Amino acid sequence: METKNCKNCKKDFTIEPDDYSFYEKMKVPAPTWCPECRMVRRLVWRNERNLFRRKDAHTELDSFSGFPAEANVKTYENSYWHGDSWDPLEYGVDYDFSKSFFEQFYNLMTQVPLPAKSSAGFMIDSDYCNEAGRLRNAYLCFDSDFVENSAYLVKATNMKDSFDSHEVIDDELCYEDVMVYKSYRTLYSLDCESCVDVWFSKGLRGCTNCFGCVNLRGKSYYFFNEPLSKEEYESKLSEMNLSSYESIKSIYSAVLEYWQKFPVKYYHGIRNLNCTGDRISDSKNVLDSFSIQEGENVRYIEISVLKVANSYDCVQLFMGVENAYECVTVGEGAYNLKFCFNCWAESRDLEYCGYCVGSSDCFGCVGLSKKQYCIFNKQYTKEEYFKLREQIIKQMDEVLYKDSVGREYKYGEYFPAEFSPHAYNESLAQDYVPIDSNTAKEKGFLWREPNAREFQTTMLGSELPDLINDVSDEITKEIIACESCKRAYRIVPIELQFYRRIGLPLPHLCHNCRFLNRFKFINPPKLWHRKCMNEGCPNEFETSYSPENSEIVYCESCYQNEVI
Repeated sequence: METKNCKNCKKDFTIEPDDYSFYEKMKVPAPTWCPECRMVRRLVWRNERNLFRRKDAHTELDSFSGFPAEANVKTYENSYWHGDSWDPLEYGVDYDFSKSFFEQFYNLMTQVPLPAKSSAGFMIDSDYCNEAGRLRNAYLCFDSDFVENSAYLVKATNMKDSFDSHEVIDDELCYEDVMVYKSYRTLYSLDCESCVDVWFSKGLRGCTNCFGCVNLRGKSYYFFNEPLSKEEYESKLSEMNLSSYESIKSIYSAVLEYWQKFPVKYYHGIRNLNCTGDRISDSKNVLDSFSIQEGENVRYIEISVLKVANSYDCVQLFMGVENAYECVTVGEGAYNLKFCFNCWAESRDLEYCGYCVGSSDCFGCVGLSKKQYCIFNKQYTKEEYFKLREQIIKQMDEVLYKDSVGREYKYGEYFPAEFSPHAYNESLAQDYVPIDSNTAKEKGFLWREPNAREFQTTMLGSELPDLINDVSDEITKEIIACESCKRAYRIVPIELQFYRRIGLPLPHLCHNCRFLNRFKFINPPKLWHRKCMNEGCPNEFETSYSPENSEIVYCESCYQNEVI
């Protein structure tokens, strides 16, 4: 075990023997930045929920993109970018040993066109989605895979006919949920699994027909944790007037207050072995990681789904990634990737690459598809490639890059945040580690004030009908002013069909304000050492619940004693 001083924040951090074993296996130097600084540096490279209008570099027409118009990159519409009408090798350049690697990579990245939106697999009738794949008839879904007939989902996998939810998997006909898995008709609920016809509930497993309940297991017909007969429950439910917006608003306020009376487990997770972090499921040996599904032998990971193994320091891994280090948005069988972003489709043995698909043995490349033995988008023989690669790595330790605030970069460091096309407040960094514009600029991060388009709204959110039965089809033609931020939003047809099907009122807030309300339930990617709050219990643990918060936090055993 070794204690080092972070070159960025100047705080001490620890590197453990198992960490060194991983670095030796990956043939990379030990990190010089602490885990939190490394995480923020990566998060700045991922924008999930923002779409911008910008000029397409091929057609010169306006298009929707994950990159703002001000970003110093070129973009092609995805169908053209993935086609054969252009050749990324035409942008290839010789490596200049008199300049730093990072400076040369940035120049290449600004020249090679990038896909306007980050997507993988089929995207059918899902044009307004980003960081997603395999979507059908989806609208404003982000960081989502295998989604159908849904809208306003973030971090969603295998979802159907569901809306306005965050970190959800294998659900159908669900609405306004956070961390809900394998459930059907579960609404306004938090941290539930295998539930059917559940409303306004938290911490349920295998429950049906429950309303306003907390920490139940395998129960049916419970109303605020009180058992009822089927007839009594249905009578209570009919009294709640769930098709009324004002009624829903009042119920939700009361439910949030009710939830506070019950203890929470020190982390959100099920079916795990030797794991630390939060929102982890079906995993083994996952440490200091957050939002992980089916992970094994990983550390310092933020967001991964559908199996990831033997990886450190990554943001958003998906679908069978193994041996990844300091990467952002890599997946689909990617193997042995180091310091890469947006590479997928069985890509292997890539270093310092961006937007490379199905490629292997490439170094410092951008936008390649099914290529091998390339450096700075120039083709080499196998022998030439490995010889030049070693020469560049050596040179990276001799000719350092210095960013705008004086931080030095050599081989083993992720890309400088100032290279990212995304400003701090446009990226995931602002969601997970929020700061103000002055702090961002002091730390060398880019900050852009939102350039929101002004729409002439046709009605106020407060003017929407209270009851869903009073809503006509004409509502889809209205441009509505959000009750909170006053930004314009619309009710799209698949959304209206869903509200009518379930019997729910129309939302009075725009999709972004609704997201922010849900995101309040997501603990930050940070751990505090705390003691169990159950009187007399000596257990201690690492938890993402801050000591400043109001939750009653229990250890695993004390929490299990509380569930019914």
